[in-house]
Amino acid sequence: MFQVIFTLIAVVGASVHLACSAERRSSGTVIAETYLRYLLFFYVGLMGVLTAYAHVFRPVETSASIGWSTSPYEYEVGMADLTVGVLGVLCLRFRDSFWLATAIANAVWLLGDAVGHIRQMTLNNNHAANNSGIFLVTEIITPLVVLALALYCHRRKGRVT
Repeated sequence: MFQVIFTLIAVVGASVHLACSAERRSSGTVIAETYLRYLLFFYVGLMGVLTAYAHVFRPVETSASIGWSTSPYEYEVGMADLTVGVLGVLCLRFRDSFWLATAIANAVWLLGDAVGHIRQMTLNNNHAANNSGIFLVTEIITPLVVLALALYCHRRKGRVT
Protein backbone atom coordinates (compact mmCIF):
# COMPACT_ATOMS: atom_id res chain seq x y z
CA MET A 1 0.00 0.00 0.00
CA PHE A 2 3.00 2.30 0.54
CA GLN A 3 3.51 2.35 -3.24
CA VAL A 4 0.07 3.80 -3.88
CA ILE A 5 0.12 6.27 -0.99
CA PHE A 6 3.52 7.76 -1.83
CA THR A 7 2.70 7.93 -5.54
CA LEU A 8 -0.51 9.84 -4.74
CA ILE A 9 1.28 12.20 -2.33
CA ALA A 10 3.86 13.01 -5.01
CA VAL A 11 1.36 13.50 -7.83
CA VAL A 12 -1.06 15.59 -5.74
CA GLY A 13 1.79 17.66 -4.28
CA ALA A 14 3.26 18.39 -7.71
CA SER A 15 -0.18 19.21 -9.12
CA VAL A 16 -0.87 21.70 -6.31
CA HIS A 17 2.59 23.21 -6.82
CA LEU A 18 1.88 23.62 -10.53
CA ALA A 19 -1.57 25.08 -9.89
CA CYS A 20 -0.10 27.70 -7.55
CA SER A 21 2.95 28.64 -9.61
CA ALA A 22 2.71 30.07 -13.12
CA GLU A 23 6.51 29.84 -13.37
CA ARG A 24 6.38 26.07 -12.85
CA ARG A 25 3.95 25.85 -15.79
CA SER A 26 6.21 27.77 -18.19
CA SER A 27 7.17 24.77 -20.34
CA GLY A 28 6.71 21.04 -20.69
CA THR A 29 10.20 20.45 -19.34
CA VAL A 30 9.55 22.50 -16.21
CA ILE A 31 6.26 20.68 -15.64
CA ALA A 32 8.01 17.31 -16.06
CA GLU A 33 10.76 18.44 -13.65
CA THR A 34 8.15 19.39 -11.06
CA TYR A 35 6.50 15.97 -11.17
CA LEU A 36 9.91 14.28 -11.19
CA ARG A 37 11.12 16.29 -8.18
CA TYR A 38 8.08 15.27 -6.14
CA LEU A 39 8.26 11.63 -7.24
CA LEU A 40 11.97 11.41 -6.45
CA PHE A 41 11.57 12.94 -3.00
CA PHE A 42 8.31 11.33 -1.86
CA TYR A 43 8.04 8.10 -3.84
CA VAL A 44 11.71 7.16 -4.06
CA GLY A 45 13.10 8.99 -1.03
CA LEU A 46 10.61 8.97 1.81
CA MET A 47 9.04 5.68 0.79
CA GLY A 48 12.51 4.08 0.64
CA VAL A 49 13.36 5.31 4.12
CA LEU A 50 10.00 4.14 5.49
CA THR A 51 10.24 0.69 3.91
CA ALA A 52 13.80 0.42 5.25
CA TYR A 53 12.41 1.07 8.71
CA ALA A 54 9.72 -1.55 8.15
CA HIS A 55 12.17 -4.25 7.00
CA VAL A 56 14.78 -3.53 9.70
CA PHE A 57 12.63 -2.75 12.74
CA ARG A 58 9.35 -4.54 11.96
CA PRO A 59 10.46 -7.60 9.98
CA VAL A 60 7.77 -9.97 11.26
CA GLU A 61 4.87 -7.71 10.22
CA THR A 62 6.56 -6.64 6.99
CA SER A 63 7.31 -10.18 5.85
CA ALA A 64 3.78 -11.29 6.73
CA SER A 65 2.28 -8.48 4.61
CA ILE A 66 4.28 -9.78 1.63
CA GLY A 67 3.30 -13.38 2.34
CA TRP A 68 6.83 -14.42 3.30
CA SER A 69 8.48 -15.80 6.41
CA THR A 70 10.89 -13.56 8.28
CA SER A 71 14.48 -14.08 7.20
CA PRO A 72 17.91 -12.79 8.22
CA TYR A 73 17.96 -11.19 4.76
CA GLU A 74 15.24 -8.81 5.90
CA TYR A 75 17.95 -6.52 7.31
CA GLU A 76 19.78 -6.51 3.97
CA VAL A 77 16.57 -5.72 2.10
CA GLY A 78 16.06 -2.82 4.52
CA MET A 79 19.56 -1.50 3.80
CA ALA A 80 18.90 -1.65 0.05
CA ASP A 81 15.64 0.26 0.58
CA LEU A 82 17.52 2.80 2.70
CA THR A 83 20.21 3.26 0.04
CA VAL A 84 17.71 4.07 -2.70
CA GLY A 85 15.63 6.15 -0.27
CA VAL A 86 18.63 8.30 0.66
CA LEU A 87 19.33 8.87 -3.03
CA GLY A 88 15.74 10.07 -3.47
CA VAL A 89 15.98 12.48 -0.53
CA LEU A 90 19.31 13.81 -1.82
CA CYS A 91 17.57 14.74 -5.08
CA LEU A 92 16.37 17.87 -3.25
CA ARG A 93 19.99 19.02 -3.16
CA PHE A 94 21.51 17.44 -6.28
CA ARG A 95 19.98 17.55 -9.76
CA ASP A 96 20.57 16.73 -13.41
CA SER A 97 22.58 13.50 -13.80
CA PHE A 98 22.03 12.65 -10.13
CA TRP A 99 18.28 12.56 -10.78
CA LEU A 100 18.80 10.22 -13.72
CA ALA A 101 21.11 7.93 -11.72
CA THR A 102 18.58 7.83 -8.88
CA ALA A 103 15.75 7.01 -11.29
CA ILE A 104 17.81 4.17 -12.78
CA ALA A 105 18.68 2.76 -9.34
CA ASN A 106 15.02 2.93 -8.31
CA ALA A 107 13.85 1.24 -11.51
CA VAL A 108 16.38 -1.59 -11.22
CA TRP A 109 15.48 -2.16 -7.57
CA LEU A 110 11.68 -2.04 -7.86
CA LEU A 111 11.35 -3.75 -11.23
CA GLY A 112 13.60 -6.51 -9.92
CA ASP A 113 11.33 -6.73 -6.87
CA ALA A 114 8.32 -6.92 -9.18
CA VAL A 115 9.82 -9.92 -10.98
CA GLY A 116 10.24 -11.62 -7.60
CA HIS A 117 6.64 -10.84 -6.65
CA ILE A 118 5.34 -12.20 -9.96
CA ARG A 119 7.38 -15.38 -9.44
CA GLN A 120 5.88 -15.73 -5.95
CA MET A 121 2.39 -15.32 -7.40
CA THR A 122 2.87 -17.88 -10.15
CA LEU A 123 5.04 -20.45 -8.35
CA ASN A 124 3.59 -20.25 -4.82
CA ASN A 125 0.13 -18.72 -5.35
CA ASN A 126 1.20 -15.82 -3.10
CA HIS A 127 -1.42 -13.09 -3.47
CA ALA A 128 -0.70 -11.25 -0.20
CA ALA A 129 -1.57 -7.54 -0.12
CA ASN A 130 2.04 -6.39 -0.56
CA ASN A 131 2.87 -8.98 -3.19
CA SER A 132 0.14 -8.56 -5.80
CA GLY A 133 -2.79 -6.46 -6.98
CA ILE A 134 -2.58 -2.65 -6.99
CA PHE A 135 0.71 -2.87 -5.09
CA LEU A 136 2.33 -4.81 -7.92
CA VAL A 137 0.83 -2.63 -10.66
CA THR A 138 2.14 0.50 -8.94
CA GLU A 139 5.54 -1.13 -8.34
CA ILE A 140 5.88 -1.66 -12.09
CA ILE A 141 4.33 1.53 -13.49
CA THR A 142 5.69 4.20 -11.13
CA PRO A 143 9.42 3.39 -11.52
CA LEU A 144 8.94 3.38 -15.29
CA VAL A 145 7.22 6.78 -15.13
CA VAL A 146 10.01 8.17 -12.91
CA LEU A 147 12.64 6.82 -15.30
CA ALA A 148 10.82 8.19 -18.36
CA LEU A 149 10.53 11.65 -16.75
CA ALA A 150 14.20 11.60 -15.77
CA LEU A 151 15.26 10.64 -19.29
CA TYR A 152 12.97 13.29 -20.80
CA CYS A 153 14.29 16.05 -18.53
CA HIS A 154 17.89 14.95 -19.00
CA ARG A 155 17.60 14.96 -22.79
CA ARG A 156 15.71 18.28 -22.89
CA LYS A 157 18.57 19.89 -21.02
CA GLY A 158 21.06 18.49 -23.54
CA ARG A 159 23.01 16.40 -21.07
CA VAL A 160 22.86 13.05 -22.86
CA THR A 161 25.95 12.44 -24.95
